[in-house]
Amino acid sequence: MIESYELAVIGAGPGGMEATINAAGFGVRTALIDQYAQPGGQYYMQNPQAFKVEYETKTEAAGRELVNQTLRVPSLKIFNCLVWGLFREENNGWLVALYGQNAPKYIRAKHLILSTGSYDTPIAFPGWTLPGVVTSGGSLTLLKNQRVAPGKRAVISGTGPLLFSVAAHLIKAGVEVVAVCEANHILPRGIKHAFTMLRQWDRLKEGAKYMSSILRGKTPYKVGWTIVEARGKEAVERAVIAKTDKSGQQIPGTEQVFDVDLVVSGFTLTPNTGLARMIDCEMTYQPGKGGWIPVRDDSCQSSIPGVYVIGDGAGVGGAENARLEGRIAGAAVAKNTGHLSPSREKQIRNEIQSDLQQQQRFGGLLNDLFTPSAGLVSLLKDDTIICRCEEITLGEIKEAIQNGARSIGEVKMLTRTGMGNCQGRMCEHTVAAIMADQLSGEGVTREAVGYYSIRPPLHPLPQSFLADAVPEE
Repeated sequence: MIESYELAVIGAGPGGMEATINAAGFGVRTALIDQYAQPGGQYYMQNPQAFKVEYETKTEAAGRELVNQTLRVPSLKIFNCLVWGLFREENNGWLVALYGQNAPKYIRAKHLILSTGSYDTPIAFPGWTLPGVVTSGGSLTLLKNQRVAPGKRAVISGTGPLLFSVAAHLIKAGVEVVAVCEANHILPRGIKHAFTMLRQWDRLKEGAKYMSSILRGKTPYKVGWTIVEARGKEAVERAVIAKTDKSGQQIPGTEQVFDVDLVVSGFTLTPNTGLARMIDCEMTYQPGKGGWIPVRDDSCQSSIPGVYVIGDGAGVGGAENARLEGRIAGAAVAKNTGHLSPSREKQIRNEIQSDLQQQQRFGGLLNDLFTPSAGLVSLLKDDTIICRCEEITLGEIKEAIQNGARSIGEVKMLTRTGMGNCQGRMCEHTVAAIMADQLSGEGVTREAVGYYSIRPPLHPLPQSFLADAVPEE
């Protein structure tokens, strides 16, 4: 017998937790599903119980309180579980397909809130597949939650304030950081956002703390520089950085080479929209918010009635923005299921608007200053692997374009890019940028080449499980 719920919240990060607390708090029969062992997501990821913490930051304290609230609220909680498919049913409800040791194979839900977050934007460069090249998020997970330093001597490259956090945590762990390279030219453009930053006092204090660690470590912070190549035989042995112009293209003759065993690449975040695409939510291309994101109304409802998308999975905007959207979506579902009056739901939304607009302004600041430059594809060479799953090179993608491919789907059919285990999460950004670069003479844009289609299963699963995955009534 498949259990039925009024709401399934997929993702227990900041937005998903707030959505669960608000919807279930109003009496909505709710199921919360997440791939990790406990709620928190990447931003509020909780330390293992075996770790002792000397002090707790304000962010960590807020995360702990939100996690505890989520665990207390009456709802079904399914953790250590992957959602591998969403299937529309005749009654306009949804069959949610699950994979996890202690999870049911399916649950039914009348409404969905997708709070799937984001992931590090993969930017390809020569040598990026070598062991020792890690993302910002990966390095922070190792440092904060595994207590493992991923290297001894590092170069950090990318764009955005997360670079400060990575550098500070690496330095604290005893790693020698030889350079932090901010690829974008953020001055003088950033001056116009000074007022917005002054309203983000907690973020400024956190950033100042990270900057003090960098200064104490005497680490150079190089604006307008980027990683152009990682070199080594079996793993990273050297990193080559260089100056870039405002379009992101390398300035010849500016190269510097460092002996390192770690390259951290952090070019902001990409919305995790796999489930939204799978069920054919209408998408719109907004590069400043991370790329393709679902179209939504004021209640965070997508183009599909009853399906809400919140947080970074609907456009990168940060944890506080996700929490506010979680409250809005949770109240909207409570109204639609008869647990909340329309007037009260509207009042809740109005009470949130001022804070939401402030967070959106901060998101606009990040988008304006730290969206990766299109010119970074100029760093690639014909033998650079672009699709890691299928080991497809730049040269093979260019050949497909020469043979008439004009959409990312056509490149996928001709080369198998995006057909591996990650379903294109690692290569879509770069393949689309390559196509726009190669076809610029025809006026083809990144938006015009489209995005990969997503089919179930969203994640790699054992064949034995799929063979026995026929739902029972």
